[in-house]
Amino acid sequence: MGPLEIGIVVVVVVGIVYYVVSGKNKVVSDTSIKSSPAPAPVVEEKAEAPAKAPSKAELSKLTKKAIDEKAADVGIKLDARKTKDAMIKDFQKEFKAQQK
Repeated sequence: MGPLEIGIVVVVVVGIVYYVVSGKNKVVSDTSIKSSPAPAPVVEEKAEAPAKAPSKAELSKLTKKAIDEKAADVGIKLDARKTKDAMIKDFQKEFKAQQK
């Protein structure tokens, strides 16, 4: 046997060893995948208490921008061109309408 044939035999043997070793790892990982996880605990959803509208006094302490952001957080679009008092009235009116 010449050096070329010896090299080919070595490559084939290394390939077979690698295939066998990697094949065992795949079998182990496949069995871990097939095992069923523990069932998730059942969580009952609690009904949220209706949110309370901020009072006029609370809103008066805020800037117009802060009032607009607070309204946007609950899905209300206010007109920032209005006065602060008008924005507060609109916010409270829309908030109450949303709760119904």
